[in-house]
Amino acid sequence: MVATVVAIRLRAAWHLARREWWRLLIAGLGVTWMLTMLPWLVWGGAALARQSDEVRADLLVGLVAVLSIGWAVVPLMVAGLDDTLEPARFRTLGVSARTIMPGLTVAAFLTLPALFFALALGLLGLSWRVSGPEALAVAALGLALAYGSMVLGARVSAAWAARVLSSRRAKLATFAVLGLALAAAAPVALVLFRDGLTAVIGADVEVLLDRLGTTPLGAGVAAPALAAEGDWLGAGWRIAMQAAWLLLVHAVWRVNVAHQLVAPLGRGGGARRRHDRILDPVRGLVRPRDGATAAVHARLVRAWVSDPRYLSSLVGVMLLPVTFFALVMPVFDLDPRWAYLVPIVLAVTIGWGRHNDVAFDSTALWLDVVSGRLGQAVLRGRLAATASWALPLIVVVALATVAWGGRWADAPGLLGTCVGVLGVSLGVAALSAVLVPYRAPAPGASPFGSEVGAVGAGLVAQLVSTLVLVLLVPFVVVPFVVALVAEAPGWGAAACVLGIITGIGAYAGGVRAAGAVYNARSGRLLAAVA
Repeated sequence: MVATVVAIRLRAAWHLARREWWRLLIAGLGVTWMLTMLPWLVWGGAALARQSDEVRADLLVGLVAVLSIGWAVVPLMVAGLDDTLEPARFRTLGVSARTIMPGLTVAAFLTLPALFFALALGLLGLSWRVSGPEALAVAALGLALAYGSMVLGARVSAAWAARVLSSRRAKLATFAVLGLALAAAAPVALVLFRDGLTAVIGADVEVLLDRLGTTPLGAGVAAPALAAEGDWLGAGWRIAMQAAWLLLVHAVWRVNVAHQLVAPLGRGGGARRRHDRILDPVRGLVRPRDGATAAVHARLVRAWVSDPRYLSSLVGVMLLPVTFFALVMPVFDLDPRWAYLVPIVLAVTIGWGRHNDVAFDSTALWLDVVSGRLGQAVLRGRLAATASWALPLIVVVALATVAWGGRWADAPGLLGTCVGVLGVSLGVAALSAVLVPYRAPAPGASPFGSEVGAVGAGLVAQLVSTLVLVLLVPFVVVPFVVALVAEAPGWGAAACVLGIITGIGAYAGGVRAAGAVYNARSGRLLAAVA
């Protein structure tokens, strides 16, 4: 069965590469980058070999801990990294988890990222040869176990996140994860802001690395230093902990695979309703007047609170601004005014994230198309559903940022700029969604996967929408930047007025233009996303 699953993996990848040249381009760029990194890895291994055992162990523990977190988080942010062996595709064959798990496990280690990191950790692990063959053997075993935990951890994080978000408690689970992430980042940001990066590195990093060496994030990597010192008991229990963690991660993944092999395909977020909410009167800040806009708006409002595909996008939207405020600013000791980037970046990411919004409604798109030439109503309802929660969120974040810096005179300019950036990004997203759509995960499917054949079109759409935003957003932001640099209140007022006018104009213009394109190519839209 292992050979069969691996053959399916390789053959599917080959056929997709032949049919979709973007995959070959991505693979070629990845291989090129890997080859350019090899000399640096060799140099890094030689530099580690010149360090003491303690310093070498600390550096490798920190590196492996960061990589482990990255392997768990990146699959939640980048959809469709590997969609050829989704366990749900095997449910009609009647195979059991015990039969298919060995093949899935081997196939998980045959991706380009997995192969590259195996080579990278192997080259860095060779630095332990200077401490003797015993330390080198322990390092090889510890790094192998840590590497296996990384690769399988990526499968577990994506699989279980999709399963949690597909449950009835999807909304609560998403906001709980966001809350935990913010709670975890808050103490780090507080210490960095209070003491500065230099003081933290001198006082806390050594303690942190020592603690990581006693956890599954770094236990296997810390073992060689103890083996070199003759502490075989300390090295042994760390290797045992890393092995136990690897087995636990594999068992957790197996439980999810077993569930996917027998569970029926879900639809939506599984929310229980006593009545049809689509027919409810529209509430909230945005109240569409015509019936078609109101129906689409109500449908999308419900999706934002129940559909796992929409809920999962909130994690990626919040991650970049939070990372900038909690880590980048204190690490580089930036001026407090740099914090104004947080609401601006939040507005950009929210708008950019809707660049394929029409495809997310693939199962209902046909109903909108056959209802008549309602392109503007459909786009107006979709964008209004996003703006109804995005605009209040951005205003709150902007005001909180100003309150944190204590510069209330900057509030009008920042608020106007954020409104302008949100309006421009949503207008660009509306056009992108109808000009360069691509297939998205269907309702009930994993929000962290992608439809086969959608990678190339997805890259084109993301690249185009990103380039357009890079060209347009600076025109909205520049007046506010001038107001901050020149300390000129007049420029702040101008930034406020210009931002509001630009945002409303771009929003309305994007809806109008996208609605016309929607009507003109509605049939091709169905073919592109169905």
